[in-house]
Amino acid sequence: MTETKRSTKVLRILTAFLLMAVMVSGALVAMGRSHAATNEEYCYNYLRNNMGLNTAAAAGLLANFEDESGFNPGISGDSGSSYGLCQWNKDRKVELIDYCNSHGLNYSTLYGQLSFLNYELQNKYPELLASLRSTANSSTGAYNAGYRFCYDFERPAAKESKSQTRGSNASRNYFPKYYGTTGNVATTAVTAPATTGGNYVVSTGGSNLNVRNTPSANGTILAQAADGTRLNITQVQNGWGKTTIGGVTGWVAMDYVKAV
Repeated sequence: MTETKRSTKVLRILTAFLLMAVMVSGALVAMGRSHAATNEEYCYNYLRNNMGLNTAAAAGLLANFEDESGFNPGISGDSGSSYGLCQWNKDRKVELIDYCNSHGLNYSTLYGQLSFLNYELQNKYPELLASLRSTANSSTGAYNAGYRFCYDFERPAAKESKSQTRGSNASRNYFPKYYGTTGNVATTAVTAPATTGGNYVVSTGGSNLNVRNTPSANGTILAQAADGTRLNITQVQNGWGKTTIGGVTGWVAMDYVKAV
């Protein structure tokens, strides 16, 4: 083989690998976006239908959830001292876990964390909750809700500038996205995950659902179930369901399945 032919062959192989990497990267990004969108809508439904906030107030909280966690309830920050949707830190993280455990909820799920947030606002931040509930249902109201929730509840470093940024995000992006439209957003309250076994279907909005070796977000991923996969749940424990898929037995988060 001549040097020219060898170089051409190497170039073709490198090009093929590069193309494959781009395709895989694009698929992973698409999966991430699908999962985030699903979680975003879940949060919006809870804020509107379970907590009674209007669209502007809900938009304000969504902007904060995005910045704090990217709508990922299982994310940790600050070297493990912060956790979840709102990045509850240190003692507040312990309170989240204790609240969910005492109410039979899974602290690593959206439902458990949103339930705790609702409890916190009612019992520890009643003035903030009253402000959110009286927020004008407008782009200005969305800005104010995003700003106030960041400034009074999240209290991050550089909270003045971050409060302004999140308020702007709520006003410019989330409020027009949801105001006056329904799209895929439900009009009924978000219900607690099922607590009994039976026949279910994976409902993730397009993402794969992890099957873990223990009923915990920290469990090792054994397999994945595609959106729409039918499952037989044989046991439910703290928001996790035991099932067997493809010969692998493990646990799935009940937040992402619905009864059939």
